[in-house]
Amino acid sequence: MTTITKWFVIIVIAIVLLPILFIWAPILFTVAVLTGIILVKLKFPMIKGAVGEWQVNRVLSTLGPNYSLFHDIYVPNSERGTTQVDHVVTSPYGIFVIETKHYQGWIFGKENQKYWTQVIYKRKEKMYNPIWQNYGHVQALKNYIGKEDSSYFHSIIAFSSQSTLKFENRFKSARVIQFPQLTRVIKEWNVHKISDFELQEINRKLEAILIEDRKVKKRIRDEHVQAIQTNRKEKVWKEKESIQPNACPKCKSELSLKTGKYGAFYGCSNFPKCRFTKKVS
Repeated sequence: MTTITKWFVIIVIAIVLLPILFIWAPILFTVAVLTGIILVKLKFPMIKGAVGEWQVNRVLSTLGPNYSLFHDIYVPNSERGTTQVDHVVTSPYGIFVIETKHYQGWIFGKENQKYWTQVIYKRKEKMYNPIWQNYGHVQALKNYIGKEDSSYFHSIIAFSSQSTLKFENRFKSARVIQFPQLTRVIKEWNVHKISDFELQEINRKLEAILIEDRKVKKRIRDEHVQAIQTNRKEKVWKEKESIQPNACPKCKSELSLKTGKYGAFYGCSNFPKCRFTKKVS
């Protein structure tokens, strides 16, 4: 049972039972409503993501018989772990690697920026550059499939229709679009690049890493998340180890003790070119 189906069943049961509880057991009705509100708030990101993936799957399913679809796959990478890829579409015209973002609000970013910005009213949130993120997915797929020719691969970043893309320039290494544009953009590539035999081999390799069992997929997803967290901690630790005790981590200039409005702190001697500061421990 998919996440969408499961929540649909829960909603139907709630619609049937709540009127009965309201009449015969008002206290239980109140408890059930409050529990439901809390549960929806806790699970809302998961529900939102599942709805978004269902929308993308539905759009991609209209591509036609020349295209094969692979959703939510875990590709082995060079770090003895896995890379999670939202959608891969294979065709004689190339391999489309799609990263989906179920975001609302205004989206700002540049191709060479590490972080992009999501703005909802006056609230701003940072996100890792999805073009860079999807580049890692493409590299993992290249290695796994055994195709190093970059012209085979097309990187696509797809945002939900509830977002407003506020980009100043076109991107060179990826197409950044919204869900409804997916089929039109994919079909812009119409020159045959992959033979029928090559395509069968590629699809066979991708089918080998498809996971249908929900329990197995959950276990692999948990291992994947754990590996990401461990790698992140190791990276931070290595960065801290590489920093000299009295050197600025940004420009490697000497840090010196300074006094400001809020007390003593270490500041970079390369100020104002570098504005790094550190609290006095």
